[in-house]
Amino acid sequence: MKKNIVLSIFLLLSVLSVPAMSADTFQISGYYKSLLTSGQSVATKEGIFAATNRLRLEFKTQMDPWQFYLTVDNEAIINDFANTADFAFIRSRAQNKNAALDMDVVSVDDDHLYLKHSVYRAFAKYYTAEFQAAIGKQLIDWGRMRFYSPVDIFNSVAALNLEPDERIGIDAINLNFSPKDFVGINIVAAPANSEKDASGGIRLHKTISTYDLSLIAASVYKNQIHGFAFDGYVKDAGFRGEITHTRQDDNREFTRAALGLDYRFNKKWYALAEHFYNGGHEDNDPAALTTSYKLSRQIVSFNSQLSSFLVQYTLSPLIEINQYAIYDWDGPSVVLNPEIQYDLNKHTDLRFGTQLYFGKGNSEFGDNEHLYYGECVLFF
Repeated sequence: MKKNIVLSIFLLLSVLSVPAMSADTFQISGYYKSLLTSGQSVATKEGIFAATNRLRLEFKTQMDPWQFYLTVDNEAIINDFANTADFAFIRSRAQNKNAALDMDVVSVDDDHLYLKHSVYRAFAKYYTAEFQAAIGKQLIDWGRMRFYSPVDIFNSVAALNLEPDERIGIDAINLNFSPKDFVGINIVAAPANSEKDASGGIRLHKTISTYDLSLIAASVYKNQIHGFAFDGYVKDAGFRGEITHTRQDDNREFTRAALGLDYRFNKKWYALAEHFYNGGHEDNDPAALTTSYKLSRQIVSFNSQLSSFLVQYTLSPLIEINQYAIYDWDGPSVVLNPEIQYDLNKHTDLRFGTQLYFGKGNSEFGDNEHLYYGECVLFF
């Protein structure tokens, strides 16, 4: 624990000590978030409640062509289900189980309070128009899809995560060379304490007409992954797709693929539809997705055929209504996620919604319990 604290302080001082070229190059920002959730335990069916309170501080400074980023979190989860398997999933999101460098400190973990302090992001970036290099704890997302993304292999997130933008960083060297009129090359190297936890890969990317195309080859936890992705337009509609072939360390092989289409009808209405095929699903281990964050990212889903939908209606410049839905063809089962977002003012966002689950037992969503949530975020 002391080692983690010292490392966090060192990174903070490193960022703050970088000489700034002008007053505009050093920035401090962040937010305070309160996320309230209420539902039932998947394991015990008892009513459960959680209040997640997070203070995030973001430090940025620049000395051309270098940029430096540090993001520190202090998070308190007040809850009444610490002794259930549901909370085991929250504990499994700790960096010591998912990242090469453990930058978490859990100072309290008792019956009703879970208090964690984290270095969420910490990296330096060299930036020019044709070459970028980043080293440190960062987000690396090669995917194009909104719900299930086969090409998002390094730090993916569940399709219906209440905080889809929150991802544990990957400790990596990330190089991108993209000269004009040539194929871009993106190289990622993420060493770890053991070979089975290391990751790395290469992505070739190029824009042809209205399409961004990419080829990938990677090794993630000793699994060999090769794939292709595209993102472009069919007339005025967005059209994207991804496909990967994975060979696991135990020689099991499978394919994953996703196809999506989205369209903005006017200023008020937007719709998106995607279909996901998961040849690597694990229907024989239904507890895997709800007990282990790391394992859930590798398995992705219980069943193999999932269709996802989003309909968005902009009621006013400040109010947006979203309806998410995912249908499991194998179960069958379905989850509906109506949500309303309200920009109270330029510093305050509100969000309210519910996730409603229906279907057969042992299906993708049939054993889940309804969930209700409300969120307030104060930006500074």
